[in-house]
Amino acid sequence: MGYIKVKDKIRLIVSITLICIVVMGIFYVYRRFTRNAIETLAANKELINILVTASNEYNERRHSFYAILHFNPEKKSIGVTFVPPNYLVTLNKRTGKAKRLESLSFSDYSDIIDSLEDDLHITIPFYIELYASDAIKIIDLIEGINLYILDQVKMDLGYTTGINYCDGRKALWYINKVEQNSIYLKYDRIMDVALTLFTNKDVYKKYAKKEYISEMVSSINTNLLLQEIISLIDVVYDARTVYTTIMPGKMDKDNNYTVDDITRKLYEQKFLRPLVLDIKDSESIKVRILNGSDIPGLARKMRNVLTREGLTVVEFGTSPYEVTDKTVIINQKGNLNSALKVSSILGIDTMYHIVDSSQLADVLVIVGKDYSQ
Repeated sequence: MGYIKVKDKIRLIVSITLICIVVMGIFYVYRRFTRNAIETLAANKELINILVTASNEYNERRHSFYAILHFNPEKKSIGVTFVPPNYLVTLNKRTGKAKRLESLSFSDYSDIIDSLEDDLHITIPFYIELYASDAIKIIDLIEGINLYILDQVKMDLGYTTGINYCDGRKALWYINKVEQNSIYLKYDRIMDVALTLFTNKDVYKKYAKKEYISEMVSSINTNLLLQEIISLIDVVYDARTVYTTIMPGKMDKDNNYTVDDITRKLYEQKFLRPLVLDIKDSESIKVRILNGSDIPGLARKMRNVLTREGLTVVEFGTSPYEVTDKTVIINQKGNLNSALKVSSILGIDTMYHIVDSSQLADVLVIVGKDYSQ
């Protein structure tokens, strides 16, 4: 009898253990498919930060492109901080051991995120790892993108001056085909694509469905869940503006990129405060005006309008490009607010993005024949 009781007790313990495992499994699955940290952060009015890294090809998960995406649902703003590949990542605070970002594998992402959080004083709980094949698939799934081309690329792949349709491969070619393979010029091209998608986001609304998004992210390495990615896309659709910057810092004697208190404070003042507090730009917007029509005097006419509104016209003259009927506004510095301000003053809605950090002007306006009416 005692032996039977012992067996019964063992069966009871095993049964209870199995029930606990099943309940815990159900709870885990429930939490996984209902968890939405993005909604929680948005509800708490917190900034959502995501580390994005990308490569053209797999190379032991070493990436040349790093950026931090910042989402502020409350103020309906988005920020992008590009991180230079020679940024010095602190691996051990006690010993001071550090390595360049470009030499690290993304398998060490926890060290990378810890270093960025310490230097920038922000929390980065999420990451997304992309390869060229992922970007090509996403752009093809949304049926391509229309990029505006002037002279930023040689016209050797069928590009023409003006609007060019790009599928995934042509869009990636556009980003990568820069002088001396400069990562900083690639940053500019990436913003051309990103801002074009953002300002035309209503066109892509039909793709903001679970089945499309699930397919887009199916091969992407990320710690975001599908429902969180969907919530992020909702944040993007609600957003009104985008801010961009290069991570604050300076070069040391070994050409490593490091952050100090001075550069961090400038970053907080110039980038994070407008992103979080919705502060309007205080600096005068610099505009370059080119008369793209065959009607004389239009550039001067536009200059008078903009200077009366307090904008700084750094140049006006004749366009070297072919004659155009329609006036276009071109965002040259990645500052969407500046381009929108010029658009509002002139009453011109046609806007494109050719980001070139080396340019003096924030905005380029090519005046068409329609401005004479």
